Amino acid sequence: MPASTSEIIEPGLYDYELTVKFPSVYIPEHTPPQFRNSAAMETTRTRWISGQFNLTERVAREAIRDHFVRQSCEDVDLCLVDVTRFDLTLVTS
Repeated sequence: MPASTSEIIEPGLYDYELTVKFPSVYIPEHTPPQFRNSAAMETTRTRWISGQFNLTERVAREAIRDHFVRQSCEDVDLCLVDVTRFDLTLVTS
């Protein structure tokens, strides 16, 4: 279930997992240059990103998600990106 856009995340150490999908074009490997346009196929690409970060102040969950989307999709028009998963887990000692 998607989190509320108004959810505030408290400071702490967090693990995160993010999955995004976006339209792309696939050209099979070893396609000669003169055939690349005709061999191109529309497809959907998926990226899985995970890591850990230390949050030092209260921030909206949506702002954290958007930060990681921008960071991981800097080569993609963000209007085309669909976030399919964003999980935050507080790391406890």
